[in-house]
Amino acid sequence: LGLQFVEGVKRQDRVNARVRYIEGDFTVEERARWEAQFSTVPEPLTDEEKDDFMKKATGITISSDAFFPFRDSIDHASKVGVSYVAQPGGSVQDEQVTACCDDYGMIMSFTGVRLFHH
Repeated sequence: LGLQFVEGVKRQDRVNARVRYIEGDFTVEERARWEAQFSTVPEPLTDEEKDDFMKKATGITISSDAFFPFRDSIDHASKVGVSYVAQPGGSVQDEQVTACCDDYGMIMSFTGVRLFHH
């Protein structure tokens, strides 16, 4: 995408900024914070550019260090090119979420390793 970040913007913030750039649906407050991350604020993507980008977005992996407790995350992931899902498992909804992945032809992998602690 060639986004020009200001020095010191952390890796995860860059990842999130790219996602928000593609989505493009900002509140006024979100846009102000988002723009502050760039040395040159990029022009918004056109609907045609977004559609073209999304057509090429395939084979993407989504993961969780806890678990996916409901199918809504998988429903959304199906719209953005996700093909693989990794999670530790352990939710009472694992069966429903796995069935949702199956409905979309996604591969669900249970890692058995939970890193999300309270």
